Amino acid sequence: MNAASAILQPVSSDDLPEYPVPSSVRLDNHDFVAWEFRRYLESDMRWNGTHEIKSIWFELIQTAHNQTPVGTLPCDLSRLARMVQPPVDALTFETLVERKFGVLHGWRKCVCDDGQVRLMHDTVTRIVIEALSRKELNAARTDASSTEKRIVRLTETLASMAPSIAMEPAQVRFVDAHIREAMERDGNKRRTGEQLHAAIQACIERVRAGYFRKRE
Repeated sequence: MNAASAILQPVSSDDLPEYPVPSSVRLDNHDFVAWEFRRYLESDMRWNGTHEIKSIWFELIQTAHNQTPVGTLPCDLSRLARMVQPPVDALTFETLVERKFGVLHGWRKCVCDDGQVRLMHDTVTRIVIEALSRKELNAARTDASSTEKRIVRLTETLASMAPSIAMEPAQVRFVDAHIREAMERDGNKRRTGEQLHAAIQACIERVRAGYFRKRE
């Protein structure tokens, strides 16, 4: 059974990986995609996929950046066929999925924070997370003074609770962003202990998954 066929099989959501980007996170000003062209040039898809398949595969990657959660695709093949422009006949689309290097090459099922089962692609996910990091950094620049003071206080707090995170600025900012999202969701103006603990645990999971580049 190839990867495309596996996508079509019923799978318990308990056995699926969790998509790391919450459905509430938006990238409304995300006007470009950082394309890892060297990785693509050496990829199996580039060397083995037909021109027809590669064009649809690439279009689905672009479309994923405008979905919810950002960076995912629906599992419904007929819906995916309609999302391509111009639309592809549903039966034709299924045959393109079933090929060894098909239009969903590299995509796999995941479960999102809202319970949806959708498709994720490891490279797309990494690009989205990096874009979110850049978004957070840009937001910090617009309110540098208050943000930096908050980061300094958070770093001091983390130094006693999670020193390995406190030593990595990118991880500290991830924790800060996670807390701020929780505060906005919960409607409180000051962070709670539960929100801080949840942010630390989320950061530890990202570190284990390799979403933070190690400093040279």
